[in-house]
Amino acid sequence: MKTDKKKKSNQKRIVQQKLDQLSRLNEPMPPSGWIKAIRGSLGLSIRQLAERVGVGHGSINQLEKREPKKRVTLESLENAARAMDCKVVYAIVPQESGATLDDIIRNKAIAAASKILKEVSHTMKLEAQGTSDKQVQNEIKRIANQLIEAADNRIWDVETKGKKNV
Repeated sequence: MKTDKKKKSNQKRIVQQKLDQLSRLNEPMPPSGWIKAIRGSLGLSIRQLAERVGVGHGSINQLEKREPKKRVTLESLENAARAMDCKVVYAIVPQESGATLDDIIRNKAIAAASKILKEVSHTMKLEAQGTSDKQVQNEIKRIANQLIEAADNRIWDVETKGKKNV
């Protein structure tokens, strides 16, 4: 059990290091899409790119129209990128700029702890055993820390306000 926890912690550390490097590449896609923008910047015509990819020029036209709508495959992006002596950089990174995986876990744990405590505090209010706001906040932190320490995946069962889990 300890080995799994240590292994997961090490894996998370390695992934976070990679995410730290990728977060610097936080550039939005150009409105026309990356393929058209790079092709145009390189001075490459649609016909030339089509020949280099090994498809008809209509396929490149369609690819450039679909990319801004996010309706292309990684394979087609990689083929076009390779034909332009480029490569696709693909990653999943935290939505919030500068956030870490630990930040995501902490936010989910706090949301889960708040839900757990809300259910308990409702019962306590019914029994006239209310608690102060400071006590509630301290208890949320304590429960969140327990959830994190236990690597309790129930933190993912709670919907974060304004964000929908997939």
